[in-house]
Amino acid sequence: MRTRRGRSLPSSVVMAATYLKSSPKVDPYHSQVAAPGTVQPLSDSDVKSLRSNWAGEARMASVYWSLAEVASNPRAQARLKALSETERRHAQAWAELLASCGVKVSERRPYVTARVLAMLARVVGIGPALALAGVAEGQVLRAYLSQVATVSNQQAQGVLRRLLPEELDHQSPDDVAARPDDTRPPVAADEEWHGGGAESIRNVIYGVNDGLTATLGVLAGVGGASVDARVVLIGGLSAMVASGVSMAGGAYLATKSQREVFEGQLAREAAEIEAMPELEKAELIDIYRSKGLTADEARTIVNRITQDKKVWLETQAREELGLDASQFENPGREGVVAGVSTLVGGAIPVAGYLLGRLFVGSSLSGIGSLAVAFVICGVFLFLIGSARSFFTGKGGVRSGLEMLGVGIVVAALTYGVGVLFRAS
Repeated sequence: MRTRRGRSLPSSVVMAATYLKSSPKVDPYHSQVAAPGTVQPLSDSDVKSLRSNWAGEARMASVYWSLAEVASNPRAQARLKALSETERRHAQAWAELLASCGVKVSERRPYVTARVLAMLARVVGIGPALALAGVAEGQVLRAYLSQVATVSNQQAQGVLRRLLPEELDHQSPDDVAARPDDTRPPVAADEEWHGGGAESIRNVIYGVNDGLTATLGVLAGVGGASVDARVVLIGGLSAMVASGVSMAGGAYLATKSQREVFEGQLAREAAEIEAMPELEKAELIDIYRSKGLTADEARTIVNRITQDKKVWLETQAREELGLDASQFENPGREGVVAGVSTLVGGAIPVAGYLLGRLFVGSSLSGIGSLAVAFVICGVFLFLIGSARSFFTGKGGVRSGLEMLGVGIVVAALTYGVGVLFRAS
């Protein structure tokens, strides 16, 4: 199955298309989720899944609305507001179903994600924020596809059938420029955000976290062992530079090795297609049949895919070997991203310590300066942890507190080690 631009669709989309094909056509915004007197009780697992669905849709509604307020492009603003309204209706559908089964949803709306993304959009532009929104949207879609097989409530299955087509549409942003009035996310093409957006954002987040935590630990340890501000700063700066260079080199070598392995497997697959085309076609047909397609449906899809050798090779590699060319980044770019983000993260505790020296001076034997650095690092650790929620699917506050807790443990342990050395 291919898009209008010649790309083969992911297997999850093929599965969803097959599921929806067998489902009755329903108005996607029909407000009645179950006829009176026919409401089926929800199991505990279904309640948990449906509450998660409501929270995810409500979160995405607030995300798109917040990004619309930041976007400078009028078309992007209109599209984002339309998306927000779509997600609001999705959240309302789940809330109505839960209410019809006697289950209440929280009155508190999940706004933390929206605020963090809006702040990111104001600082670095809306493109990276849209890339992260796409990741979050993908989490919602994967949850829906999983629930097709796991949710037992028939009314919930009906809502899934109504909402899945639009969630799938959110994942297909091709031909955006030609459709300014549709409701799909105005990602890459709208804001000229090209290549590896979400993956690079992920690397930036973890790079900043690694640099901040490592440098904070060294700063705390040296600060606990010495009252000399110069020694503390030298330790912090050394840790910052060493972490940045190490992360840059590691990311470059890891990405390069991964790409070389991928290219070798791709070359072997291309040779097999040239030498045994019918056998490779048969393998692809078997793969699609194992996903629930009939023999005729699988054969039709494979015949269309194999008309283009490039698409055929990409599809064969993805379906047979689990390799996706879009997942393999440029080694040089990834090295720079990892190195710079780690340096930025490492600069946070160093800058915090300098601010502490500036405003607190040498009072309390340097403890005041370290305290200022700890507070500043704590704020950034919480924000970084909240940003992690886009990839982990956990709540922003919970993820922020987890990251803050890790930072506190690191700082406390290394400071304690430093104090022991001072006392010895």
